[in-house]
Order: sequence, then structure tokens, then C-alpha cells
Amino acid sequence: MTESKSMILGCAGKSLTPEEIRFYSDERPWGFILFARNVSETEQIRDLVASMRDCVGRP
Repeated sequence: MTESKSMILGCAGKSLTPEEIRFYSDERPWGFILFARNVSETEQIRDLVASMRDCVGRP
């Protein structure tokens, strides 16, 4: 496992694109930031955050 990079990233929409998943998996940012464009319902937010954590290898 490689070290996380000193960056915080956001995504374009309410779910991750395949390109975002590949990029986040390669770059392993410290964290993510969510904006209004990224959120709608509780379950959708939960799924998005789980996807973000999965692609950087965090539980």
C-alpha cells in the first residue's frame, strides 16, 4: 500500500465515473470534499462515500 498524497479532491457528480475511480485509486488523496452537486439523498451520499473509500483502500 502506498502513502496518501497531500490533496483533497472532489468529484463531478452524484457517483464516481470509471475515470475518477482509476484516478483516485492511483493518486490516493488524503480526503474528499462533497459539494451540493454531489448530494441528493442519504442513501446516495452513503454510497458515494463508500465508493470513495473503496477506491483509496480505506474501510
